Amino acid sequence: MKRIRTILRALDPKAAATMSRRERTEAFRIRRSVVAWILALCVIVSCTSCSVHAVLVNAVLNGHAKTAQIGNSGTHSEKTDQSAKAEKKSQQSEKKTQESSETKDAKASAEETAEPQEDAVTKALREQSAALMDDQKSEILAKAQQTAQNSGYGMVQYHYCVVTNGEVGSVEDFSNAVFRILNSEHGWARAGAIFEPSTDGNCDFDIVLAQASTLPTFSSVCSEQYSCRVGNNVIINDDRWNSGTDVWMSGGGDLARYRTMMINHEVGHRLGHIDNEMT
Repeated sequence: MKRIRTILRALDPKAAATMSRRERTEAFRIRRSVVAWILALCVIVSCTSCSVHAVLVNAVLNGHAKTAQIGNSGTHSEKTDQSAKAEKKSQQSEKKTQESSETKDAKASAEETAEPQEDAVTKALREQSAALMDDQKSEILAKAQQTAQNSGYGMVQYHYCVVTNGEVGSVEDFSNAVFRILNSEHGWARAGAIFEPSTDGNCDFDIVLAQASTLPTFSSVCSEQYSCRVGNNVIINDDRWNSGTDVWMSGGGDLARYRTMMINHEVGHRLGHIDNEMT
């Protein structure tokens, strides 16, 4: 306590007047020490404050830096994702375009190389008039002979010649169709009759493919509208051969079957049958 009172008295300016010389010297030393301590304390406080401030500033700066880094990283990531998505979408679009182009090219190529589809009637007409090789003729005739032999009526063979009158279509196609129709297993062979083209000109009858306007020249009973039979001439109207009749076609018939009916009908007259007979 005495030391504290001494320090306080030394720091009191008014007490200096009552101090002895020794006491003033001691007071001066105390004041100097106090000043030194105060200065040291100020320095310490100042340094400490600067250090704290520096630490805080560094902390703030580091925080901003991390935030900026995170923000930039996020932005960069988003941009990268967007870029990747755009690239992927572009690749998908290119792939679809390429596939579409390849599909169209393949389809176009298939359409170019594919043969046109034909309907049943066109196919039947084509097959009816198709070229006949000798072995095909022999096969057809053999089946007709077998059918005639099994008919129970006895087999009768006829020879015919194919001729034309006026301007008509393909004679070869007509001849091929006539041979197939007359020797069909479903035709006159079922009544015992078979037919072969004449090879020496000796014909039991002629099958004439005639221009429609020439029909009346065979007989007054023949019309330009239909086919007819006069003696040994079985006359096929070329117009009817190529188009049938309105009644037949409108009733659901087709041209291939009309030709079959027409040949069998007119040749039937030559075999002795008359229209509307009851057999």
